[in-house]
Amino acid sequence: MIYEQSNFEMTELLFSAIKISVDAGFKIMEIFNNKIRIRIKRNFTPVTNADRAANEFIVEKLSIHGIPVISEETTVAPYSERKNWGYLWLVDPLDGTKEFISRSFDFTVNIALIKNNRPVLGVIYAPAYDVLYFGSEVLGSFKFDNASELMKKKLSFEQLVAVCQKLPCMNTDVYTYLVSKSHINGKTRDYLKKDNAPKQFISKGSSLKLCALAEGSADEYPRFGRTMEWDTAAGDAILQGAGGKIVSVADSQLLEYNKADLANPEFIAYRLSN
Repeated sequence: MIYEQSNFEMTELLFSAIKISVDAGFKIMEIFNNKIRIRIKRNFTPVTNADRAANEFIVEKLSIHGIPVISEETTVAPYSERKNWGYLWLVDPLDGTKEFISRSFDFTVNIALIKNNRPVLGVIYAPAYDVLYFGSEVLGSFKFDNASELMKKKLSFEQLVAVCQKLPCMNTDVYTYLVSKSHINGKTRDYLKKDNAPKQFISKGSSLKLCALAEGSADEYPRFGRTMEWDTAAGDAILQGAGGKIVSVADSQLLEYNKADLANPEFIAYRLSN
């Protein structure tokens, strides 16, 4: 049984996830700047030596908190066991593997804490851009550039928050949609043509699309292709902390996590809650 966390402990968990994500990013960039090795998983998606190295590091470091972990790159416990977990970590050690392989910079480290099927804190670190996003339901959400240099200063959590940008920190002049660099399909194109209102489009990879909504540089992200819970959980928490939301296309309900099937429904993410 996972114990109930106080707000103080939740802050400690968030700070821990921030440090772990940045350190995992260092390991990813070492491989990005040297030799990427690729193999194809049973589901026919690629995985690299960077995915595996980051996953091993993150899972080991998170284990000190005594909270179970679900990661894209580890065997998932059966639902009969995990359905009783009050808390769990959801991890994508390298979100945007296709972007990583193609030497695009649009890949991230995603770490989220789930409480009773909803994300309560999230961290997304984009190591190639050295940009950190984090947020929680209590504190709100934040962004910091040059994150690796900041973390070297060994700041306290309070000092870190004090020098970060509070999200949202931007506004759009024209209603702006986000589209995936690697996963756009016909259903998405049809949705984007649904009216003749002025609009513009931004293409981004990985969970950086949800970060763009949280910071306010875009307004909406429709996703009709397949995604998994570890793809969205951290971004969902950060977006929530910035006043946004992700809802299912089918019923307009907030996404739930640690379901029997870890695939997400089709969803639409919004910058600000309606």
